[in-house]
Amino acid sequence: MLALRLIIVLVIAASAGVIVLGEMKLKPLLDEMKEKEKKVTEDLGKEKAERAKQEARAKLAGDERDALKNDLDQSKKSEADAIKAAEAEKQKAIAAAQETNKAKQETAAIKVQSVEYFDLQKLGLTPPVIRNIHAALPKATNELSTLKSEQRVLMTQHIKATGELQSFLNPKGAVALPSLSGKVTAVDPKWDFVILDMGANHGLLKNGELSISREGKLVARVKVSRVETDYSIANVMTGFKKSEIKEGDAVLTPSSVVLPPQK
Repeated sequence: MLALRLIIVLVIAASAGVIVLGEMKLKPLLDEMKEKEKKVTEDLGKEKAERAKQEARAKLAGDERDALKNDLDQSKKSEADAIKAAEAEKQKAIAAAQETNKAKQETAAIKVQSVEYFDLQKLGLTPPVIRNIHAALPKATNELSTLKSEQRVLMTQHIKATGELQSFLNPKGAVALPSLSGKVTAVDPKWDFVILDMGANHGLLKNGELSISREGKLVARVKVSRVETDYSIANVMTGFKKSEIKEGDAVLTPSSVVLPPQK
């Protein structure tokens, strides 16, 4: 029992020695680590302080940038407002000039009207007289139009009668025609006659001779056998047919000189 206690005491003493020896060896390392930790902590504090300074400077620079941007925006807005105001003033000036010019024109027109009014007054054309004339003008215009229409009808009848008279007096002779132009509207190749879009109202006469052409080349020559108000019938003249006549071919007066009678 004593021996066991002795052994335990020896073991505890040995352990204590080991611990003391270990602490003696580890102490420099622990001291060194503490120094390093202290230095790292100091460096970290310095770095944090430096970063805080940089962040403060960055914030200050950002504030200055925002202030400059705001000033620039305000400057641009002021410039745009100034340009807009200048354009508005320009438009006002243009409008004023236009109104002034319009007023001048109206004044000049009024002066002219005044002169015309006094000139008409000298002729006895007072406003009541002018109103009466204006009221009677539509009726007079209608009557004039009716007279012109009747005149055209009478002229057409006269031309037609003249052609028939010349045809009766000289059935084989050609008659003089004014300068005419028209088109072929129908063709009868069997009986060699054509229908033309010209008649007595164009000045066409019976027995009048016409040339039919296509693209500037002579196709045939025809002699009018029947004349109506706005169309006519013509027979193809023997020996004058160069090619077949087609609808749409041009019709022209070959000459306004009286031709000799055919034999």
